[in-house]
Amino acid sequence: MRFLFLFLCTCVSAQMVAQEFGMVFEEKPFEELLAQAKAEDKVIFIDAYTTWCGPCKMMSSKVFPDMEVGKVYNDRFINAKIDMEKGEGPGIAQRYNVMAYPTYLFIDGDGNIVHKALGYIPAPKFLALADVAVSDKNLGTLNKRYDDGERDAAFIESYLGTLTDVYEKQRAGEVIEDYLASKEDWTDEGTVGLIIANPGKVGGDRMHFLLTHPEEAMASAGSGSYMMGLQQVLLGQYMQDAGKRALPETKDIIPFYTKYAAPLKDRLAAHYTMFQASQMNDMETYLPAAKYYLKAYPSNDFGELNTAAWDFFENATDPADLELALGWAKQSVELRATYPNLDTLAWLYKKTGDDAMAAKTAARAIEMAKETDQDYSSTEELLND
Repeated sequence: MRFLFLFLCTCVSAQMVAQEFGMVFEEKPFEELLAQAKAEDKVIFIDAYTTWCGPCKMMSSKVFPDMEVGKVYNDRFINAKIDMEKGEGPGIAQRYNVMAYPTYLFIDGDGNIVHKALGYIPAPKFLALADVAVSDKNLGTLNKRYDDGERDAAFIESYLGTLTDVYEKQRAGEVIEDYLASKEDWTDEGTVGLIIANPGKVGGDRMHFLLTHPEEAMASAGSGSYMMGLQQVLLGQYMQDAGKRALPETKDIIPFYTKYAAPLKDRLAAHYTMFQASQMNDMETYLPAAKYYLKAYPSNDFGELNTAAWDFFENATDPADLELALGWAKQSVELRATYPNLDTLAWLYKKTGDDAMAAKTAARAIEMAKETDQDYSSTEELLND
């Protein structure tokens, strides 16, 4: 009887610890997880992570220990954490098309994908994700509806948005080709956004559309997202054709732009010079390249402007360059205020000598970071400086 009492105490204590400290993760082989899921009629939640992934560490330190998150996920799912670079991880990554980290997989007892999500997700949205994963809006249900022949425009747009969000690029490519074949006009904002997210291949109909409708595309997705979408496809094809892994020099890729993207070859070349210099951390080339590009091709993309402004904050010393970066940061915030671009603006105010505006903007950045559950310790350093 004493043994039974101790056993029950141990079980109750473990349950209380789980409720107090968040999610409880099973440590067992994947096949055993599947068997358990089938026996208990539950879905497996897998945190597909790597040891070097910053957002993965933030999830483990800030979200998984949350009491409410633990209560919901422990009740609804069989939770597991699997390193995608060790043991069974690489095979699971290949099987479920894990392309970025962290990826969250919801899998049934038969090994079928139920739902999927990516990236750092604050606790309130992570709780909402649990609701979606067990609803008729999950990826598995959407896949089945499509496979069963549903082709309603509203459904297809929603389905494509989900596939794009979770990096199911092959499936998204198949669906978008089917979808576009049914549309005479591709220029509405929703369709343009879907094409930018799934641009296809060099020489394909989607890339042709993007190259011949730059204004509509940039208005829909922002100039930075548009240009990076083009570069991803063009540069990838160039490097594949050339059999190279290192980034080429601008002069070497210009003939490729001329052949396959003639309407935008000059802009692509200028953008690539800036991009390559940034990737190589060649600030001597990057700073003038960025100044030229953003003057010749003004940006309407808050992310692109913030990136350039921060790079100048970190690397520029000329007062005129810093004032230029301050203008980019202000424009970025005007387009869409976020914690990262408010933080950039605050530091640029500080570096250009406006301490009062630096403090005011830093306070605003911290408030936004709190609302969106982001780490604002670097901004606090500015206030304490």
